[in-house]
Amino acid sequence: MSRVASNGTNRVRGWAGFPILALGVGLAAAPASAQQFDELTQARAGVAAAATDAAAQYRLGEALLEARDFAGAKTAFETALRHRSNWVDALWGLARVKMAQGEYEASRDACRRVISAAGDSAPEGHVCMGQAYMVWRRSSLAIEEFNKALAVDDDNAGALCGLGDAHARANELDQAVESYRKAVAADANLLEARLGLATMLERKGDLAGAQAELKAALQIRPWSADAHYNLGRLGSGAEALDHLAQAVAIRPSFTDAQLEYGRKLAAAGRWSDALAPLQAAFGQLPNVGQVNELLGIALWKTGDLAGAETRLRAAIEGVPNSSRAHEGLGEVLVASNRVDDGLAELEIAANLDSTNVELLLRIAVVLRGQGRNTKATGFLDKALSLKADLSRAEVMYGDILFEAGRYADARTRYQNALNGDGVGLDRNHVQGRLQQLDNLAPQR
Repeated sequence: MSRVASNGTNRVRGWAGFPILALGVGLAAAPASAQQFDELTQARAGVAAAATDAAAQYRLGEALLEARDFAGAKTAFETALRHRSNWVDALWGLARVKMAQGEYEASRDACRRVISAAGDSAPEGHVCMGQAYMVWRRSSLAIEEFNKALAVDDDNAGALCGLGDAHARANELDQAVESYRKAVAADANLLEARLGLATMLERKGDLAGAQAELKAALQIRPWSADAHYNLGRLGSGAEALDHLAQAVAIRPSFTDAQLEYGRKLAAAGRWSDALAPLQAAFGQLPNVGQVNELLGIALWKTGDLAGAETRLRAAIEGVPNSSRAHEGLGEVLVASNRVDDGLAELEIAANLDSTNVELLLRIAVVLRGQGRNTKATGFLDKALSLKADLSRAEVMYGDILFEAGRYADARTRYQNALNGDGVGLDRNHVQGRLQQLDNLAPQR
């Protein structure tokens, strides 16, 4: 990791080249609509105030790279080099742009410039080339380069982190954790080591440890989109939503973060807020069934029935056995007064998710609305076979029997409802019906 030493010279320790000078203030908690990438705004202001300042251009390059604006980041790093020739950090920046784009040959060529500037035996050149080999998926060659760096500097955090990356790719979790921990011990501020360690700890089932590392990563770089995304993904409630809002503000093209943000907003019942991230995810992955499904449900919940139908049919085309997509489409069709078609979709959903009591109750409600009470009782029987104390099913059953004049059977159902789970139970309705039954057919 880069350092800006007290004498003003750089001491490159790791592979990422993130200097302390590039760290901006943390993003303040704010509603999703108000989230902005403050570091990028500040970096642009810095360049506007001092366009020939290499450090300002470098800071802008870092922010743009975090945002995955590759062209902008490349321009900023190149501009920094024009004002500070052969600056290793800026050369590293150019290499990381190509690595992030997955371009091995361009990464290798950029690393050769790092080697030329730093010296053939300098560890940072070996670390850079090792990471280029990782892009090429040649872990054995990468490990050779990382070991060469360690032969020069046995405490080189970037090389130790690179070994962790290689072990992680080989699914050697314990070795990866060990290497990442060594990297953190060598440089507690190496962001990539913290993120890598968090990933390995999560894979090993240590969620608390993973979250601790992600929080440490945000202490290093408050505008790390990856740290915010993973904390949001692993967390819950308002704090998780805030992390995800910041992740997508920092990196709008972060599809996984957009999708997770939309999913968590939807789970919280914030369907209108969920639309923007889900539409962003759809713009990036228009043919993925899960994206179409979530967006389709959000469109239904917000009243766009035509848009919802289009997206849900696309979801079913991609994943025919998705019960949620069939359920959503069924609700859309019912809401569009195409009730028979809607019921057909709801029944498909119930067959795919045969233990979903709520779905069985919903079908019964729709059938009741069509006056098809006999078929409705069939779905109520199925629901009660799954959950015998289901008060809502007993009440509906009681209402059907009451309307049919089967008062004794209706009384039994209403009493079952009062003795059931009580979830969603309108006790006033049930007590009123029992009173009516006492008047119509008093018990002897």
